[in-house]
Formats: sequence, structure tokens, C-alpha cells
Amino acid sequence: MKAANELRGRLREATAQIHERLHGHPGLGAAASGAIGRDDYRLLLARLWGFHKAFETVLDEAARGLCVDIDMADRARAPMLEADLATLGLDGPAMLQLPRCDQMFQPRSEAAFMGALYVVEGSTLGGVHIARALSGLFPGTDHAGRTFFLGYGERHSLMWRGFLQRLDAFAGDATHETEAIKGAVETFDDFEIWMNGWRTGISLGA
Repeated sequence: MKAANELRGRLREATAQIHERLHGHPGLGAAASGAIGRDDYRLLLARLWGFHKAFETVLDEAARGLCVDIDMADRARAPMLEADLATLGLDGPAMLQLPRCDQMFQPRSEAAFMGALYVVEGSTLGGVHIARALSGLFPGTDHAGRTFFLGYGERHSLMWRGFLQRLDAFAGDATHETEAIKGAVETFDDFEIWMNGWRTGISLGA
């Protein structure tokens, strides 16, 4: 358990600065404070979809190539974003025209795979807070428009513990830990670069 805690600590330390910068992202920060308008919220979700759709495609292919026994479909976040965008008036054909992230870390080992997945799985931890902050955009509804930030719902703790158990298997091995950290840092970098363009190069109509 000590080795597992040390690996988790190293991952947190390695990604702390970029994680802090993302707290100051204008779109994510506005969503977290409940100060985002519907138009900007649609742009934010569209940009998030572009990342998650590409990320899930890359990791699904990597899981098959590396023989990683993990159900990526069960952890997919892009369908949640699609449901939220539909609530905000974006239909299927329009969604297919949304840009996708074209710079994505490619895991070459299972440890790197788990490091990359750490970024997305960890992002669910603060999602419920953001979902609550967004309640003013969707009065009188439980989940509409906020399913992405609500994440796995009642399964959240189970899914997070399951992920950590898989991650902990690489603790105590210097090479594996280095690969996991590389996967996390590079995935965070890709996400930050992609999200910097959240209000440019896209039109979602009325």
C-alpha cells in the first residue's frame, strides 16, 4: 500500500501545476462558479467532446493493441457530452461536424495507458460540484445538460476504486511508474492545449 500511495503522490505532484492552471481556464472556471451562459456552455461542451471523442478512440485502440483488459465503453464520457449537447439544441449531424483533438498521446505500454486514463478518471472527482453550480442553467431538472459533469453517478466510487486498483499494480516498479507519469503529463498537456481554443474555430448556430 505504501508503494501505491507513493505512486499516486508522484502523479499528483507531476500534474499539480497544469491542474492548477486548468482551474483558471475561463470556460471551466466559469462553469465551476456557475457564472457561465448557455452559449459559452455549449462551446465548452463541444470542445470537451472534441477531446474525449479522440481520447476514447485512441485508448480503445491502445487497449486492443496492448491487450489491456479494461472496458473503455463503460468509461466513455463522449456519449454523456453528446446527450448534454442535444439538450442544448445540437443535433446529430451538427455534432459530427465538431472538431476533434488532433494531438493525442499514444500509449505504448499498459502503464502509460493507465497514466493517460488517470487524467480523465481523475477529472470526475470535481464533476459533481460543477454540476451543482450549473443548476441555474437547467432549473427544474435533475440531470439534463449536466450528465457529463455528473459522471458515473451512483457508480462513481466503484469506478474510481476499480481504476486505482489497476493503477496500483504498477507501483514500486521505477520503469512502470515513469511511464505512467509520462502518460498523465502528456495527456494533461494535450488537454490544456486543446482547451485553449475553446471559443475559436467553431460555430454552433442559434
